[in-house]
Amino acid sequence: MQDIKPLLVFAAVLKHGSMNAAAAALGMTPSAVSQHINRLETLHGIKLLNRSTRSLAPTDAGRALGEYCRRLAATLADTRTVIDNLKTEPVGELRISLTSSVISSHAFQTAFSRLQTEFPKIRPVLNFSDTLDDLQHNQTDIAIRGGDRALDDPNLVARHLVTWPYSICAAPDYLDRHPPITHPSQLHAHRWLHFLPVRTTLQHGGESYFLDIADSIACTHLAAVCSLTESGFGLSLQVGGEVREKIAQGRLKTVLPEWTLPPVSLYLVTPYRVQSAKTEAAVRIFTESFAKEADT
Repeated sequence: MQDIKPLLVFAAVLKHGSMNAAAAALGMTPSAVSQHINRLETLHGIKLLNRSTRSLAPTDAGRALGEYCRRLAATLADTRTVIDNLKTEPVGELRISLTSSVISSHAFQTAFSRLQTEFPKIRPVLNFSDTLDDLQHNQTDIAIRGGDRALDDPNLVARHLVTWPYSICAAPDYLDRHPPITHPSQLHAHRWLHFLPVRTTLQHGGESYFLDIADSIACTHLAAVCSLTESGFGLSLQVGGEVREKIAQGRLKTVLPEWTLPPVSLYLVTPYRVQSAKTEAAVRIFTESFAKEADT
């Protein structure tokens, strides 16, 4: 195994682009990483990296060897996953990737509570990411993703959880400070917050209106958009199931509720078809909880 470790370290250096980044990912010191690379070069009499004070790039030999090192790292990761999948008891760390906004939904909170109650030996680790993570390389067990892009990667297994409508939302005090909104054409006069640019179509009966907001405050965090909206900073698009409780409590109001917007589907995604017992337990609980939410 000692002969394999330098190869795995080299693969990490190529993946992360620097000794320091590779060291952080591997839980090693930069000096230890450098020693492994030097040992590999000395042992085989080849130069693998061109180093400077500002950059690091593989040589031709480094690129050729790097491809095999990457395959070795991937095979080792798959082997560990298979071993983990052989465990029959739902136990251990469960890495869950999800958007920062979905935790507000009653369905997620129900599922999370059930998971802790029914399987106390499972230790959830929540990784909040509002972008599409590479699940197989980030060692994620399950992910909750919204939109059709959840189905983009053929190597992932996506299970439909629920389809929720979008709503235009605002804080009651924000609406109290402005004239009533009775038609989508009036929406352009308001301040907006967004995670993705606001370009959508509203429909009411036979009437259709394409809404394209040019001037809007961009946020890179979905939960921040909702929080700022609730604080009265402007209008935003929100997923119905994620703000249902806030609307019921009067913290948010739906703007133009008689107009409908395109819905968004949420999926539970796993990086492998064969699952460990802990992942299978979580998949069942989440699908059941979201299905029950969809029926209510």
